[in-house]
Amino acid sequence: MNNPAEIVPAAKEETPSVTPTPMQVLVPAYFNPAPGWDVMTSSAKAHPDVKITAILNPQNGKFTNVNVALTNAIASFKLAGGNVVGYVSTNYAKRSLAEVKANIDNYLLHYPEVSGFFLDEMEAKGKQLDFYSDVANYIRGKGLNLQIIGNPGTLPVEAYASVSDTLVTFEGKEVDYRSFNPATLHNWVYDKPSTIQAALVHNADNCKLMQQTLTMAALPRIHTSLIYVTELEFDYSTGIGNPWKSLPKYWTQLLDSVDAINKQQSLPAC
Repeated sequence: MNNPAEIVPAAKEETPSVTPTPMQVLVPAYFNPAPGWDVMTSSAKAHPDVKITAILNPQNGKFTNVNVALTNAIASFKLAGGNVVGYVSTNYAKRSLAEVKANIDNYLLHYPEVSGFFLDEMEAKGKQLDFYSDVANYIRGKGLNLQIIGNPGTLPVEAYASVSDTLVTFEGKEVDYRSFNPATLHNWVYDKPSTIQAALVHNADNCKLMQQTLTMAALPRIHTSLIYVTELEFDYSTGIGNPWKSLPKYWTQLLDSVDAINKQQSLPAC
């Protein structure tokens, strides 16, 4: 990977914005309890001021019984202060409502520790708004104050902000995140808390690039509170790679950096 030019934050951001909330870490925890979940648990203990939400994804969300090792890992992680949401594929509304709702019920039956759901593969242009509104109403009808994170992977139409508490408005390579800018066509994000936006960034080869990504996300112009950055790769042209197979090599430095940004301190050395 070539050594790219560093991202230099603007001296002053003029984009109007509601008060940002502290940065949080959203982890696609699509890996086994050991060592991944164990590491997240120890990290949560060591970073009590950083909220970590893990996306639970047993068998790509399609499971019929409980994984005891995962159950134990979830319990330890939550005891350490972590938050857990369950992965649910929607396949851009091509999956039936009945199947999606059954998937949600399955989590609540086998993994009642989840405090919300991650709706993956969300259609972004509003053509399937009724579908996602139905799913959201179903979740909220459970009466458990469950969190809803939708993942269109790009900036969607504003109507989806009423469906989800948080929207993953960017999922992709670090080099592409540098040009991310809601102000061009999606000014509606600035009328919402910064927790409306999450970013899942991969192919960030080293700690410096990770820190530059965090610094960018914290800008008022970007207005994003939930973030994840990894050096693991995915190539969209070939479909090769899995950026969510394990925690990044700079995991501890990522948490240290988020903590520093929230406390308006200097970033730790890489």
